Amino acid sequence: MANTVSIDALRQELWGKELFDDVARDVKNVLKFVGEDENNIVQVNRDLMKKGGDTATFGLMAQLTGDAVLGDDELEGNEDSALTYSQSVSIDQARKAVRTKGKLDLQKVTYDSIKEYRKRVQLWMKQFMIRQIFLKAGGVTNTTLVDTNGVVYSKQALFSNTPAFIPDADEAAGTGARYICSDTAGTDALGSTDTMTLDLVTKAATVAELASPGIQKIDQGGDEFWVMFMHPLQARDIKLSSDWKTAQQNARDRGDSNPVFKGALGFWSNVLLLSSEYVPWLDISVSGNSFRGAATGTDCTFDCARALLFGRQAVVMAEASNPEALVVSDFDYKNKTGVAGSFMGGIQKSVFNSKEFGVVAVDTAAAV
Repeated sequence: MANTVSIDALRQELWGKELFDDVARDVKNVLKFVGEDENNIVQVNRDLMKKGGDTATFGLMAQLTGDAVLGDDELEGNEDSALTYSQSVSIDQARKAVRTKGKLDLQKVTYDSIKEYRKRVQLWMKQFMIRQIFLKAGGVTNTTLVDTNGVVYSKQALFSNTPAFIPDADEAAGTGARYICSDTAGTDALGSTDTMTLDLVTKAATVAELASPGIQKIDQGGDEFWVMFMHPLQARDIKLSSDWKTAQQNARDRGDSNPVFKGALGFWSNVLLLSSEYVPWLDISVSGNSFRGAATGTDCTFDCARALLFGRQAVVMAEASNPEALVVSDFDYKNKTGVAGSFMGGIQKSVFNSKEFGVVAVDTAAAV
């Protein structure tokens, strides 16, 4: 029987694979710890690339607890039940396209427009996926949040899966099982002096260690640590603190022996500190009063950023088969060309018994 797959179809599938490989590399360059095994802050499941379905299930394995069996006492029948939880992730599709004006317009420029548009689609897809990871991890359901330039960034916060939000009681109390506010009176008492500090990093690490089950550290080259991403405004404030020189010296020593520490803000209390503009930020004057939305949740009384301390399997991402992740099509009797990119998959924060499996959120004042 003749092969009915056209050369164009094969080329399209190759383009899609190349684009997604490039995007996956871009995402890992930003987040550093993204991969298919559980020793990552973002664990990726690609089962749906091999079979049909609209949901992927991840196993979340907690550490073993309890006493050992001593001497010749019977071990059989006294085994611990493995504390295994599961997290389901539904998939959706997000697409973006750009179209040339026409052949005459292409003739006027010297660069390769299709190649340039492909890069733009790649950049958009990278930003979309990273943004989704931070929105889900931060429990953001407010779809009107703006960045420091006034541009809405959370419009699609509910893509694929609605994230579990920080309990209202925790925000009001200023503390919780997986939550810390820089003002101990809660987010409705935030003021200009309630900024990010190294003491808050230490408190977040303590919450992670004493959590039940504990938030497990990432293991890289013999070093075990958590990873905290903070907003650039929080990074600015922590750099201005009096303890920063000590943190810098600690980070520099570790950076010499482990490449994952390169480019980090520093290292403190077994926490690798990184800065990212994708960390959720709230301008209360234009975006409602909380990360959940206007008239929802607990009010913030000052512009706020939500730093996120990550452990293993904090966020799970499912990827589905998508041979047409990159499509190049002609329009208007081949006078115009369009380039489209798409992500088919799902992203969600790992949760067990209504608690985050691998995230501690830290809210602080963060004024421009």
